[in-house]
Amino acid sequence: MKRINQILNNEQYCLYLLKNKALEEYRQFCRHDLEHMLAVSRLTYLLLLEKGSTAISKEVAYAAGLLHDIGRWKEYEDGTDHAGYSACLAGPILTEAGFAVEEKEIILKAIAQHRHKEQDEEHRSPLSEALHRADSLSRLCFQCSAAGACKSVKTRPHRQGLQY
Repeated sequence: MKRINQILNNEQYCLYLLKNKALEEYRQFCRHDLEHMLAVSRLTYLLLLEKGSTAISKEVAYAAGLLHDIGRWKEYEDGTDHAGYSACLAGPILTEAGFAVEEKEIILKAIAQHRHKEQDEEHRSPLSEALHRADSLSRLCFQCSAAGACKSVKTRPHRQGLQY
């Protein structure tokens, strides 16, 4: 997991997490912090293993999970779609961490598609599907004090209890 540790120690990555934290300081709903990104990483890898997708390495799955929300702060600032913006921000970080061009392509595609917009449906990779599902599964809505006011709770798998 050498490359994953390079991501975690990347100066830009740490800056993006700080920007998310600053803009979510008073947010009553789910946060987009390292804890969330690690949960998504672990679940992404688990889901891929359960489907038998052995072609995607643990490091590739973790990279996608760690980087999928790094542009969330930009959405708060000006409404830019955070999925596409996160993919743009992730490219240089993946290069610095030593990911191959082919690996970067599938990671960036998965990050860009993790919000599961309909126009992307027919062009999804196994990593895109797993990342999207892991993002939803990472939220423990049944324990959340803000669930009553949350517009996303109805679509979350854990709204009534733990599944993963």
